[in-house]
Amino acid sequence: MMDDLRMAPAGSVVVLHMCGHNPTGQDLNEREWEEVHALMEERSLLPFFDAAYQGFTSGDLDRDAYSLRLFASAGPTELLVAQSFSKNMG
Repeated sequence: MMDDLRMAPAGSVVVLHMCGHNPTGQDLNEREWEEVHALMEERSLLPFFDAAYQGFTSGDLDRDAYSLRLFASAGPTELLVAQSFSKNMG
């Protein structure tokens, strides 16, 4: 993934699963998210978070939002989020 981000043209939109990556169900840990954030900032990439599975991975809505909160608080100045509650709210 990091190699792909390094090769993406500046300004590219990058879709990121906030948590509960589909289809693998695997998540990045906090350190890995920080590395992704730094690289995306360096490369001027626009994050587009898919937040359909919040709460599924850890069972904690707040914990599963770590990646989004990191990007929202530390920059970039723009990011996109698609939030769906159909899976985690019934």
